[in-house]
Amino acid sequence: MTRPDLDERHRRMLTFVVESHVSSAEPVGSQYVRAAYHLSISPATIRNAMQQLEELGYLDHPHTSAGRVPTEAGYRLYVDELMEPESIPASVRSSVMAALRPHLASGDVFSPEIPRIVARASRQLAIVAVRPETERVLERVDLVALEDGLLVLVIRERGGRLATSSWVPSAWPAPSALRRAERWIRGALPLHGAAGARSLAERARTELPEGDAPLVIEALARVAGLLDSSENADVRIGGADHIASQPEFQAPSRLKPLVSLLAEREPLARALDALAELGRARVSIGKENEPAAMRSCSLVAVRVSSRGREGALGVMGPVRMPYRRLVSLVAYVGERLSEQP
Repeated sequence: MTRPDLDERHRRMLTFVVESHVSSAEPVGSQYVRAAYHLSISPATIRNAMQQLEELGYLDHPHTSAGRVPTEAGYRLYVDELMEPESIPASVRSSVMAALRPHLASGDVFSPEIPRIVARASRQLAIVAVRPETERVLERVDLVALEDGLLVLVIRERGGRLATSSWVPSAWPAPSALRRAERWIRGALPLHGAAGARSLAERARTELPEGDAPLVIEALARVAGLLDSSENADVRIGGADHIASQPEFQAPSRLKPLVSLLAEREPLARALDALAELGRARVSIGKENEPAAMRSCSLVAVRVSSRGREGALGVMGPVRMPYRRLVSLVAYVGERLSEQP
């Protein structure tokens, strides 16, 4: 699905609205944007730009007031192209490292204390999922395009286990491109474990035409995440009170699915595995998440590898999430935990 090109004024306006809404949890109006960002252009010009962003699907107009809020598409564009990751203050680095140091020294980088440390620093729900060493063999892959702009990956493992993952691709594929990607991956089956999926992704970079490679690489990253999961994941969480205190989850109908999700935990592990990547923090937003209970949330995750063990670290909160700060923090903690020999 191709994004429309935005000029600099519209890109700045979307950035202003996203960051203002993240901070205030309220719809953002033209007068507020003009005053908060010391703009010399008129409120009418700002309103016009907001209206155009709404028509493009990046903003929504939830009430009869003049205020607007970002849509999930608006947040995705902001995360992918507009935001500048925030520098972690020296005081935060110092406090995080002081808390991590005993676990780094002992080599226990998957200690139950780690999510509590990250929860305190992020003020979000923090999750760590640790996977045992078991080989998973992939026998079938299906790719399905949905009308709402999502691609769904369905895998079947030896033994009959099925797993799914959905995402918004970087470029929406034509039906023929989707089938070519599916056939190419199937031609390499069976794949042995996540390492096999990642190795095939590297082959795709050199063997496939430039137009076909990105979709295959994205799909195989999802395959690897799913194959990293197991039925007996050790999932630790911290900071559940942070997510429960957010305005978005004050209604019982919004909070109850999250409570159930935290009780089951395995779906959290699968979501982390599908998203996490070694070396950089990645973000999934709203409807990009599985299971359905997570679709009112966003997730920032990174893979951690230390002393022969692998796991994933993430923070979860409302879609109205301070992405600039959390992407930097999760990446920083992931790097520290993965530095161990």
